[in-house]
Amino acid sequence: MILKRATRKFYSSPRFPDFPHSEWKVRIARAQALMAENGVDCLVLWQKEDLRYFFGFMTIHWYLKSLQPAVGVIPVKGEPIIIVPELFQGNIEGLCWVTDIRTQSNTQRAEAQRELPKGVAEVIKEIDCGNKKIALEMGSLGCLWIPRPLNDIDTFRKALPEARFVDGDQVIWGCRMIKSPLEVDRIATSIHKITAVELAIVEGYRPGMTEVDVMEVINRARAEQGGNTTGDDAIAAEHLICSSEKWPFADIKALEGAMITKDDAIQFVSSFYYLGYTPDSTRRWQVGPVSKEVERRYELLWAGQDNVAAMLKPGVRAKEVYEAMYQPITSLPSPPVGFVHSGHGGHGVGLDLHEPPSIDAWNEMVIREGMVLSVETWLNQEKGSFFGMGDTFVVTDEGCAKIEGLSRKIIQVAHPWNG
Repeated sequence: MILKRATRKFYSSPRFPDFPHSEWKVRIARAQALMAENGVDCLVLWQKEDLRYFFGFMTIHWYLKSLQPAVGVIPVKGEPIIIVPELFQGNIEGLCWVTDIRTQSNTQRAEAQRELPKGVAEVIKEIDCGNKKIALEMGSLGCLWIPRPLNDIDTFRKALPEARFVDGDQVIWGCRMIKSPLEVDRIATSIHKITAVELAIVEGYRPGMTEVDVMEVINRARAEQGGNTTGDDAIAAEHLICSSEKWPFADIKALEGAMITKDDAIQFVSSFYYLGYTPDSTRRWQVGPVSKEVERRYELLWAGQDNVAAMLKPGVRAKEVYEAMYQPITSLPSPPVGFVHSGHGGHGVGLDLHEPPSIDAWNEMVIREGMVLSVETWLNQEKGSFFGMGDTFVVTDEGCAKIEGLSRKIIQVAHPWNG
């Protein structure tokens, strides 16, 4: 037998749970209801964020590429099961409410790592799902993956020759897209903290700084706010482009030798993980004089945000949100000089920096109460650089509520270049 059933030996109940028992029961019940609705008999989870959402499991070993830290199995009826290396039994007992725990020994050995998929298959057969419909982390909604070598997944599938494997995205995102009050509170706290980091950039920048210098300001401020410091919170994902020499770049941090001149601006897009949850905050500040044309661009972006605040509610479609946010730009006889509006308008946020629904010109998904959306209005400069602003909205029963970030009036650093 590859796996063995474990009994609690460190904690009789979780000492540091990520969420209350009542919330865990609601999450599992919602998953099982969606499984029944979609004809799914068993949901198998390998991805970090899904293991945290459905089980409360955490470890920094997710950022290593050797062993699989955990696998979750949720049957449509019955109790969930979690499978971990013996190394992480303490994590399970101290963090998770699950009672059915299976462990594997000697998991630092490559041979044992290759055997794990067979062990997972054994568990699935044990709960009488070996010849039934099994949902995996895949599907058209995206933002899901299985963090194992392809040969491991092939081994898993081959060990269940009578099973039918189906997309799990409707079940997973049917749960995770709708945020609980606890989740909304964590996202709101993370926004307040990243706002403090943004203000530190505005106040800490000095003429002559390089991108690396600005990154040092960011890192100090993030540390002061306690960013990405608990559990298995991710390392911050940041887009920092200040130097016009980097105009063709996207989604990259500071680079050595990237100078910032008075004609440049600081475009900062960042996560800030607080107890697992993050926004996708977007701000831009001029480091030199602010021309009337630049002011006009800011006004257009904020007008788009105001449009969203006025129309966002349950029942509208994602593409309608996109149309509203870009209406101030598309209604112009011609776009701002040198710019076109982006094909992207935002997405959901939560345990992942990017979650469904995608806010774009084609997405027919209906917006639902409880979704938390990063609404990002972008102008793409024709030569490649970006000009963007973004805020976070919570969809309520009758409309929406914006979680306030840094004031829109701040469009220039506190100590700009003069002349």
